[in-house]
Amino acid sequence: MIHTVTLNPSVDRTLHFESLALGAVNRATATRTDLSGKGVNVSLALRALGAPSVMTGFVAGASGRILVEGLRAQGHACAFLEVQGETRSNITVIDLATGTATKLNEPGPAVTPEDLARLEGHLLGLVRPGDICVFCGSLPVGAPVETYAQLIRALHAAGVRSALDASGPALKTGCAARPWLIKPNALEAQELLGRPLEEGRWAEAIAAMRALGPERILLTLGARGLIWAAGEALWWAEPPAIREVSNIGAGDAALAGALYAQEGSLPAPEVARWAAATGTAKALCDGTQMPPRALVEEIYAQVRVRRLEYV
Repeated sequence: MIHTVTLNPSVDRTLHFESLALGAVNRATATRTDLSGKGVNVSLALRALGAPSVMTGFVAGASGRILVEGLRAQGHACAFLEVQGETRSNITVIDLATGTATKLNEPGPAVTPEDLARLEGHLLGLVRPGDICVFCGSLPVGAPVETYAQLIRALHAAGVRSALDASGPALKTGCAARPWLIKPNALEAQELLGRPLEEGRWAEAIAAMRALGPERILLTLGARGLIWAAGEALWWAEPPAIREVSNIGAGDAALAGALYAQEGSLPAPEVARWAAATGTAKALCDGTQMPPRALVEEIYAQVRVRRLEYV
């Protein structure tokens, strides 16, 4: 079973404007509301592909109840813990004239050491040896930078594989706990390594990241595709060119595609292909809406995969 952990989920609103003018009254031409958060997005994409998962993490207040009730109404398995405060609401503003998307994110509720200890015990009660636990997104206010590392170590001792999709210090400390998988994008990889990623030197960057602790790496590169590193091979999946609608959540979808393929015991090139197809299909969907399987399969047929060699 796959468990997704979102410590700071959200209720997301996406607003479209023909042309956005700062300091003026702007009238949206379209809006949508999504139940979201990076781990939630991964679970939504997994279900669209036909793979079950359990969502957990923290929720708070009226917005938290709306999020959980909405997800359950859609048929998703939820095991969230309640904390004090209010689950955040995030806003994405899309300027159709320029094609730019601007995100306005609230901080979300603060958590206590007692909340984090309760979460660790809760997770250990949910999982079974051989499961995958996916930690996604920003840490909530009050959570120390070592939070993901602590949870990864506890689950590893219980025979559970951990995947981590985070950024900054939370990602770096999490790597030291030797997770089964990390999913940085290009910017997060640069921050992790402390230097720019150089064109044509992907294998060198992957090797440097693996030296920090993770066993496998899914490096997403936006429209250029992604690199899947597992064992002694690197696989670059290049998707077709598309007319992007919203790239918000595309990395979450790519991670879901990789997990779906891994759970199906597919070979490494297929893991890369499904990841690229799912992430690209998401970019064709509005807001944080995850793509239907039919769209993923359409893109899948157009993804090119080639092997890269370590240097």
